[in-house]
Amino acid sequence: MEVFNISSIKKIDKQNIIYINSNNQKSKIDLNKCRRNWVSFINRSDNFVDSEGNSVKITEEQSNCVGRRDWFSEKPYYEFFSDSIIRFEIITKKIFFDYFKKYWKQKYYNEFRYIEEELVKNGWTTFDLG
Repeated sequence: MEVFNISSIKKIDKQNIIYINSNNQKSKIDLNKCRRNWVSFINRSDNFVDSEGNSVKITEEQSNCVGRRDWFSEKPYYEFFSDSIIRFEIITKKIFFDYFKKYWKQKYYNEFRYIEEELVKNGWTTFDLG
């Protein structure tokens, strides 16, 4: 899995996420491919069930999900289901006074939330892990 800083994401549109890769080059993630891979992931696992406990199988038309996100991880992240999963993390930096604050990580929330807002604005979403 490739991992990048969330600030590497430069643009999200209806088809792609444009980001700067480790070679300092623009790269793109095809969101339609991510949706296809997400649907395959869900359908391969039996971890997703309906309210009656039956295994859920979905089609691409039923989903606009392209990955997953977790704000409560030590390094909050988004993972996009391209052919190989690509993760974008928030690299948190604690300064001295942050050790005395219970919610010090909140200062990064706007940056984290912006990604989901851009995805939703363009017709996509991610699965919330926490």
